[in-house]
Amino acid sequence: MVTLNIKRQEDDKIWYDTFHVEEKPGMNVLEALFEIQEKLDGSLCFRFACRGAVCGSCAMLINKVPRLACKKLVGDVKKEDISSLKSDQILTSPQSSKESNDRVLIEPLPNLGVIRDLVVDMEHFYSLVDSVQPWITAEENYDKKHLIEPATQKKLEKYTNCILCAVCHGICPAATRDDKYLSPAGLARAWRFQLDPRELEKSKLQRYNIVDSPSGVWGCDLVYKCVAVCPKKVPPTKAIKQMRRQISEK
Repeated sequence: MVTLNIKRQEDDKIWYDTFHVEEKPGMNVLEALFEIQEKLDGSLCFRFACRGAVCGSCAMLINKVPRLACKKLVGDVKKEDISSLKSDQILTSPQSSKESNDRVLIEPLPNLGVIRDLVVDMEHFYSLVDSVQPWITAEENYDKKHLIEPATQKKLEKYTNCILCAVCHGICPAATRDDKYLSPAGLARAWRFQLDPRELEKSKLQRYNIVDSPSGVWGCDLVYKCVAVCPKKVPPTKAIKQMRRQISEK
């Protein structure tokens, strides 16, 4: 059996519920949540879609670490001692590591408003990403084909792998203190388009003007928490440092 301690919320009411679920071989946290919803409490709310670590819908706080529920195995979480995790992976330290080993603590993703239980409002996060203009701007009636060098394509792929799960936003200290901070995902997305050789120089300059602020690249603490927890190994901090350097040079 596995014990799950889940943070619940409905409007202004907040509480924790404890559930005992029969652990099956290879069961991940999302499957455990399905067991609860289908057999123990149908009112439990959480978000999911692909179940294959592609859509990013099931991002949540699992044992104080932002992760994808479909990717984390229950057996691994049960054996996990939170006190042994690296400080850049964990949001806050638990009062007791023993309590963490006895049960799996599940809470909604931080730095976003809670709609109900484990479902958070992603609209604010999406608006932050959209604000960096994450698209290619081309001249009107421009019909030439663009070939990208393999080396450039390899650089781009580090950032195109982002699935907008907001795990990085949930652990980001800058996002905690500044709700206008463009988020690690947004800034990584900005750098992805700054790297793209198809993008117009005037559009790149405009994007730099957007991120050149205390709520942009200068708000980052450079503590690499976003890099540590990203399920797709996207390095937002590296992108932020590169943009800081280029803005300073300009």
